[in-house]
Amino acid sequence: MSAAGPQSGAQLPSGVNPEGYRVLIVEDNPHIIEMYAYVLKKLASGELAGKVPLEVHFAPDGHHALILLHEQRFSLVMTDLYMPVMDGFALVERIREEEALRNIPIIAISAGGKEAQDRAMQLGVDIYLRKPVRFVEVLETVKQLLHIGK
Repeated sequence: MSAAGPQSGAQLPSGVNPEGYRVLIVEDNPHIIEMYAYVLKKLASGELAGKVPLEVHFAPDGHHALILLHEQRFSLVMTDLYMPVMDGFALVERIREEEALRNIPIIAISAGGKEAQDRAMQLGVDIYLRKPVRFVEVLETVKQLLHIGK
Protein backbone atom coordinates (compact mmCIF):
# COMPACT_ATOMS: atom_id res chain seq x y z
CA MET A 1 0.00 0.00 0.00
CA SER A 2 1.17 3.49 -0.71
CA ALA A 3 1.96 5.91 2.07
CA ALA A 4 0.87 8.95 0.07
CA GLY A 5 -0.99 11.67 1.92
CA PRO A 6 -4.67 12.52 1.46
CA GLN A 7 -5.77 14.37 -1.64
CA SER A 8 -6.21 18.08 -1.13
CA GLY A 9 -9.80 19.04 -0.49
CA ALA A 10 -11.01 15.43 -0.33
CA GLN A 11 -12.83 14.42 2.83
CA LEU A 12 -11.99 10.74 3.24
CA PRO A 13 -13.25 8.43 5.96
CA SER A 14 -10.76 7.70 8.75
CA GLY A 15 -7.88 5.42 7.81
CA VAL A 16 -8.70 5.31 4.09
CA ASN A 17 -5.89 5.12 1.57
CA PRO A 18 -6.57 7.99 -0.87
CA GLU A 19 -5.13 5.97 -3.76
CA GLY A 20 -7.71 3.27 -3.23
CA TYR A 21 -7.46 -0.48 -2.86
CA ARG A 22 -6.96 -3.48 -5.10
CA VAL A 23 -8.14 -6.81 -3.67
CA LEU A 24 -7.33 -10.22 -5.15
CA ILE A 25 -9.81 -13.01 -4.46
CA VAL A 26 -8.38 -16.48 -5.08
CA GLU A 27 -11.26 -18.94 -5.12
CA ASP A 28 -12.51 -21.69 -7.42
CA ASN A 29 -16.17 -21.68 -6.31
CA PRO A 30 -18.26 -19.14 -8.31
CA HIS A 31 -20.91 -18.84 -5.56
CA ILE A 32 -18.31 -17.91 -2.95
CA ILE A 33 -16.67 -15.45 -5.37
CA GLU A 34 -20.07 -13.81 -5.79
CA MET A 35 -20.47 -13.42 -2.02
CA TYR A 36 -17.01 -11.90 -1.55
CA ALA A 37 -17.57 -9.54 -4.49
CA TYR A 38 -20.85 -8.44 -2.90
CA VAL A 39 -19.12 -7.77 0.44
CA LEU A 40 -16.45 -5.65 -1.26
CA LYS A 41 -19.07 -3.79 -3.31
CA LYS A 42 -20.86 -2.92 -0.05
CA LEU A 43 -17.57 -1.67 1.42
CA ALA A 44 -16.93 0.47 -1.67
CA SER A 45 -20.38 2.06 -1.54
CA GLY A 46 -20.49 2.24 2.27
CA GLU A 47 -17.38 3.26 4.24
CA LEU A 48 -15.46 4.31 1.16
CA ALA A 49 -18.55 6.14 -0.13
CA GLY A 50 -17.26 5.97 -3.67
CA LYS A 51 -14.52 8.49 -2.77
CA VAL A 52 -11.65 6.09 -3.43
CA PRO A 53 -11.48 3.20 -5.86
CA LEU A 54 -11.81 -0.38 -4.72
CA GLU A 55 -10.86 -2.79 -7.48
CA VAL A 56 -11.61 -6.48 -7.14
CA HIS A 57 -9.72 -9.06 -9.18
CA PHE A 58 -10.26 -12.81 -9.28
CA ALA A 59 -8.06 -15.87 -9.80
CA PRO A 60 -9.31 -19.48 -9.86
CA ASP A 61 -6.13 -20.87 -8.27
CA GLY A 62 -2.76 -19.94 -6.80
CA HIS A 63 -0.95 -20.17 -10.13
CA HIS A 64 -3.16 -17.52 -11.76
CA ALA A 65 -3.03 -15.45 -8.58
CA LEU A 66 0.79 -15.30 -8.70
CA ILE A 67 0.66 -14.10 -12.31
CA LEU A 68 -1.68 -11.26 -11.28
CA LEU A 69 0.44 -10.46 -8.21
CA HIS A 70 3.49 -10.03 -10.44
CA GLU A 71 1.60 -7.81 -12.90
CA GLN A 72 -0.08 -5.40 -10.45
CA ARG A 73 0.12 -4.14 -6.87
CA PHE A 74 -2.52 -5.47 -4.48
CA SER A 75 -3.64 -4.20 -1.08
CA LEU A 76 -5.06 -7.53 0.08
CA VAL A 77 -5.29 -11.20 -0.92
CA MET A 78 -8.28 -13.32 0.10
CA THR A 79 -7.64 -16.98 -0.66
CA ASP A 80 -9.22 -20.36 -0.32
CA LEU A 81 -6.77 -23.07 0.74
CA TYR A 82 -8.07 -26.03 -1.26
CA MET A 83 -8.01 -25.38 -5.01
CA PRO A 84 -6.76 -27.12 -8.15
CA VAL A 85 -3.44 -26.36 -9.90
CA MET A 86 -1.79 -24.49 -6.96
CA ASP A 87 -3.53 -24.54 -3.60
CA GLY A 88 -3.73 -21.67 -1.14
CA PHE A 89 -1.00 -23.09 1.10
CA ALA A 90 1.53 -22.98 -1.76
CA LEU A 91 0.31 -19.51 -2.75
CA VAL A 92 0.78 -18.12 0.77
CA GLU A 93 4.23 -19.70 0.95
CA ARG A 94 5.26 -18.11 -2.37
CA ILE A 95 3.87 -14.68 -1.40
CA ARG A 96 5.77 -14.71 1.90
CA GLU A 97 9.01 -15.81 0.17
CA GLU A 98 9.04 -12.96 -2.37
CA GLU A 99 10.38 -9.61 -1.20
CA ALA A 100 8.01 -7.61 -3.42
CA LEU A 101 4.91 -9.48 -2.17
CA ARG A 102 5.63 -10.49 1.43
CA ASN A 103 3.94 -7.49 3.08
CA ILE A 104 0.55 -7.96 1.40
CA PRO A 105 -2.04 -8.91 4.04
CA ILE A 106 -3.59 -12.34 3.44
CA ILE A 107 -6.95 -13.66 4.60
CA ALA A 108 -7.34 -17.44 4.28
CA ILE A 109 -10.96 -18.56 4.16
CA SER A 110 -11.39 -22.31 4.26
CA ALA A 111 -13.59 -25.16 5.42
CA GLY A 112 -10.43 -26.94 6.58
CA GLY A 113 -10.17 -27.81 10.25
CA LYS A 114 -7.66 -26.94 12.95
CA GLU A 115 -4.75 -28.51 11.05
CA ALA A 116 -5.44 -26.33 7.99
CA GLN A 117 -5.71 -23.26 10.20
CA ASP A 118 -2.45 -24.03 12.02
CA ARG A 119 -0.60 -24.68 8.77
CA ALA A 120 -1.95 -21.50 7.15
CA MET A 121 -0.98 -19.38 10.15
CA GLN A 122 2.53 -20.93 10.21
CA LEU A 123 2.94 -20.04 6.53
CA GLY A 124 2.12 -16.40 7.28
CA VAL A 125 -1.61 -15.83 6.83
CA ASP A 126 -2.74 -12.72 8.70
CA ILE A 127 -6.25 -13.94 9.47
CA TYR A 128 -7.93 -17.33 9.05
CA LEU A 129 -11.70 -17.46 8.66
CA ARG A 130 -13.53 -20.78 8.70
CA LYS A 131 -16.22 -21.48 6.09
CA PRO A 132 -19.06 -20.97 6.10
CA VAL A 133 -18.29 -17.33 6.83
CA ARG A 134 -20.82 -14.64 7.58
CA PHE A 135 -21.03 -11.51 5.44
CA VAL A 136 -20.22 -9.23 8.40
CA GLU A 137 -17.22 -11.36 9.38
CA VAL A 138 -15.67 -10.96 5.92
CA LEU A 139 -16.49 -7.24 5.83
CA GLU A 140 -14.97 -6.51 9.25
CA THR A 141 -11.86 -8.55 8.49
CA VAL A 142 -11.25 -6.73 5.20
CA LYS A 143 -11.74 -3.36 6.93
CA GLN A 144 -9.33 -4.39 9.68
CA LEU A 145 -6.54 -5.46 7.32
CA LEU A 146 -6.96 -2.43 5.04
CA HIS A 147 -7.11 -0.12 8.09
CA ILE A 148 -10.47 1.34 7.09
CA GLY A 149 -12.41 3.08 9.83
CA LYS A 150 -9.54 3.14 12.32
